[in-house]
Amino acid sequence: MLVLFKTRWLALGLAFAIFACTPLASPFSEQAYRYATSLKARSLALVVSSDEPFLERRQEVASLLTDIDSAYEYARGLPRNEVVTEQWRMIRDPNAGLVGTFAAEWARRERFGSVFREEFAGEIAFAFDTLICVEITKKAADDCSPDQGGQ
Repeated sequence: MLVLFKTRWLALGLAFAIFACTPLASPFSEQAYRYATSLKARSLALVVSSDEPFLERRQEVASLLTDIDSAYEYARGLPRNEVVTEQWRMIRDPNAGLVGTFAAEWARRERFGSVFREEFAGEIAFAFDTLICVEITKKAADDCSPDQGGQ
């Protein structure tokens, strides 16, 4: 299952890179970058805490999910930002294996063991790293193609 997720995210990441390097992508957004970096840190901190009972952290989880919803709505409101909006949708979706799934499963199971924490942490970090990379790439779009000295 983990390999399937990594493959799917790799494909999505490549799509992000392609779209970010074209004029069809929205311009760099400092706010979007802040959302991605801040929400990554908060999400991973909660994953670490998920060995504790969910009820002790439910307020933090609710706050995180609300802020992820805000980031999704912000991304959705930007022109030519469909790929990034889809990534945020997946992060919040309770069936996509990321933060939404983590929150729902933590509530259902009450706490996670180390194996589940590690698996969720890896998937969540990768999803956010993709968003962060896209925003950084948008900032230097003229540097991202191989023929212009980029990667």
